[in-house]
Amino acid sequence: MKRVAQKIFMVGLLLCLAVTVNGATNKEGGKKYRIVLCNSYMGNDWRQEMEKVVAVVATKSPYKERVELRIVNTENTPEAQSASIDALAQQGCDAILVDGASPTALNPSIERAIKAGIVVVSFDQVVTAPGAWKVETDFQKMPLAWANFVAKSIKGKGNIIFDRGMPGASISLAINKVAKDVFKKYPGIKIVGEFDGKYADGPVEQGVSSVLAANPKIDAVFSQGYAEPIIRAFKAQNRPVVPMCVWNTNGGMVALAEGNYKGLVGNNLPGLGAIALKTAVGILDGKKPAKHILINPQFSTTDESIDLGVGYKAEKIEIGKNCFKDLPPALDWPVLPNDFGVTLTPQEIVNQ
Repeated sequence: MKRVAQKIFMVGLLLCLAVTVNGATNKEGGKKYRIVLCNSYMGNDWRQEMEKVVAVVATKSPYKERVELRIVNTENTPEAQSASIDALAQQGCDAILVDGASPTALNPSIERAIKAGIVVVSFDQVVTAPGAWKVETDFQKMPLAWANFVAKSIKGKGNIIFDRGMPGASISLAINKVAKDVFKKYPGIKIVGEFDGKYADGPVEQGVSSVLAANPKIDAVFSQGYAEPIIRAFKAQNRPVVPMCVWNTNGGMVALAEGNYKGLVGNNLPGLGAIALKTAVGILDGKKPAKHILINPQFSTTDESIDLGVGYKAEKIEIGKNCFKDLPPALDWPVLPNDFGVTLTPQEIVNQ
């Protein structure tokens, strides 16, 4: 759910692009697990960074000694990804990691793979196949923290702009419901304008600009977009930048810090694919993780005084620590939970 890349990456119907990260050599006579990441879409920055993270993790201990990782990208249709999963099962592998094109349409091919003895771990856009493991961000905590931050930043009273995200997307719908339930607890808060930001800079800037033009008083922005276009929209109309909640980008965090603007940044960790890899290795080793694994979203903020209501605090935004002027604005950092067990640097991801 990152901004749409200007150049959409489309590959062949089946296995037109496959990247092998580690060779099939054995260590101490032991066979490496053959694990394939099957991804349905490469048209945004988050998916591209997700693949970079899992590729880098696979080159580090303990995974480089134990895993032969292959990354396969298909066309962004359930039919193409289903055919890819079937082909992978026929070729033979130990586990398939799936970032799905559909929560339900892939189920028949996934169940066939499972019957063939293959471990299937879905992540990010998870599937409903009962035999598959699921790894995803807790999208109840994300909007709960965001909405609490916005409401408390304006002391429970004021006019807010509401970005509904991607029309029809299950994650956006869930975020919208939780957030509006929070705002209903504050009679003084009024949503004066809504728009569909579609997780992209252009629609977000246009949506904010339109609501600003129609409302002389705006006190906060609840957005499923990014900080930079919101800040641009306010500056273009010579309006003071107000408290906001946004998705994570390196450029957005730098902008919030440099402007000393009040903001809460939510991070849907790009390391979900690496967490799925770790889960698959554990299963193949005989461990029995939960079938549905929820990952706490990470938060960064310019105002640590506000209780987010999720049981843990946001990290302070600091240039040079968790955002970087010399790295790409679209970088999403951090990428992994602190307890993952493998340490990465932003430079490793950028240079991958």
